[in-house]
Amino acid sequence: CLRVLQTQLQILAEADGGMGKKDRKIDTSDGWLSGNMGNILCLALAGGIAYCRYNHIAIPFLDDIIAKAQSALGVSGGGGGPVHDAKTTLADAEAGKAMALEDLLLQLNKFCGRKGSCSEEYWNAVPTVAEAVKRGPGTWNRKKLPKASARDIDDILTRMAEKPQGRRPANWAALRVMAKELLDVTPKSMKESLATGKVLKSAKPPDGPTDPEPETEEVVVDDLP
Repeated sequence: CLRVLQTQLQILAEADGGMGKKDRKIDTSDGWLSGNMGNILCLALAGGIAYCRYNHIAIPFLDDIIAKAQSALGVSGGGGGPVHDAKTTLADAEAGKAMALEDLLLQLNKFCGRKGSCSEEYWNAVPTVAEAVKRGPGTWNRKKLPKASARDIDDILTRMAEKPQGRRPANWAALRVMAKELLDVTPKSMKESLATGKVLKSAKPPDGPTDPEPETEEVVVDDLP
């Protein structure tokens, strides 16, 4: 296609120069992104990004890069686009929107931490989050997770399943849904190593308390004379 385009451009240049100026040629040696073709591609790309932004359509890779850069700089989304963080993705889930596994990882890191010690508010939201993950995003984000992300989600879900709140029937069922969705998008080479597949294998939660033990205040006794 490039060769045909170059030929057509050369013919147009010769026609513009008159019958006696056949030696005039357009130099297209700078590459296929030079000149008008480069401008057309840039306009098409800018138009596509503007369309997605206007219709609130997520842009693969670009949104991830922007979110990571903003997180590293400690800034929010600002006026250039919607804020994409743990709180907004949780609000979206509660509003009935679908959620990707990478968004789940944002929430787990924010509200639970590496030890799976989630806030009580997040425990109450876990069934809703699981439904959002189950509905899934568009097909563009159904790609395999990076191994590091899959491992982090697996570790935190496993810790959550070991907590008393995880034994609540609704939460246990929700954790099993998340584990299944995680398995579906985990790279094949590490599927068998996922701990959630073993810990959450049973449909019935293990016996035990479903509420955390109340924290006891440490009593400091002064030395008596």
